[in-house]
Amino acid sequence: MKIIADQDIYQLEDYFSGLGELVLLPGREISQQDLVDADALLVRTVTKVNRKLIENTSVKFVGSASSGFDHIDKPLLEEKGIHFEHAPGCNANAVVDYFFAVLAWFNLHYQIDWQNKTVGIIGAGNVGSRLATRLQRLGMSFSIYDPFLSSDHELATSFSSLENLLQHDIVTLHTPLTYAGDYPTHHMLNRERLAQIKKDALLINACRGEVIDNQALFEVLQGTQDLKLALDVWESEPDINPSLLDRVQIGTPHIAGYSTNGKLNGTRKIFDDFCQFFSIENNGNHESPSRLLLEGETGKTDLETISLNILNAYPIEKDFIEGGQSPQQLAASFDLLRNTYSFRREFSDYSLAANNIPLAVLDKLKQVGIQRS
Repeated sequence: MKIIADQDIYQLEDYFSGLGELVLLPGREISQQDLVDADALLVRTVTKVNRKLIENTSVKFVGSASSGFDHIDKPLLEEKGIHFEHAPGCNANAVVDYFFAVLAWFNLHYQIDWQNKTVGIIGAGNVGSRLATRLQRLGMSFSIYDPFLSSDHELATSFSSLENLLQHDIVTLHTPLTYAGDYPTHHMLNRERLAQIKKDALLINACRGEVIDNQALFEVLQGTQDLKLALDVWESEPDINPSLLDRVQIGTPHIAGYSTNGKLNGTRKIFDDFCQFFSIENNGNHESPSRLLLEGETGKTDLETISLNILNAYPIEKDFIEGGQSPQQLAASFDLLRNTYSFRREFSDYSLAANNIPLAVLDKLKQVGIQRS
């Protein structure tokens, strides 16, 4: 059996070596010629699995170690009888952690009292629903826009129209990228809707870059200094707009879901699916990461203490893309940051040393996801 795989899939060799001839390649460079005599293809989001790639190959199985699948031509795979699997929800907790790290950073740098802000969640799938649960436990006010959810959904009391949701203090995007149907998400936030966002709001995008019209966003930002931005995803990655990067407060290279846990979940999921499809015995004997102790830190206020400890668990500033680069340098830097991403654990992996932190603050941190030791 021959397996062609993106060399940057986390712990790939630990799981797939010994199952056949394993050929590792840069994800963006996998070609049709590489797949001519391959049985399986394992990818991340950077590999576009389309007719150009898959035509006239012997591929029987495609696995994507990712939650999204807009890089996969699913109808084509069905047409050719190629089995497809991915890992929905594998990195959902990591993206929710990213959201809170963004809030913590804005609290420390812009004095935003995020506990008393309203949050608008666009999309209540794996990420959006988990975010809503944490906000609910924190006692924060939030609304959800997701036209695909029914009125009997457990979060139905929080449903809102998109127009109303855009008037919230914080608007965060957690929807797949779609181009067809009744509610396509491509350029969902176009020029008209971007103009509707509340003055001085914080807009966070950690789903897919194309959900926001990036050119329209740049033009809106040229006309106002009020809108604050945290963008993890961009149109035309890795060839992102340098001018747009220069106008955002937080710009990261599509790594919101890049926790060690999330990447491991993605690899495990496609490994299990691979073994099932090819009728291979799966012993499942792979260790999970151990818990870590996080030294508690106190600030001048309770919210500052919460924010400081969130950023101790995930120091988001280390993931910022450096501005002032040429487009070519920026694209190379974007991919390098992703492909050499440093060790990052989810909040739930940490035990917090309480020190002199008030019990009320410890309870808030627990609702965010960081447990007391």
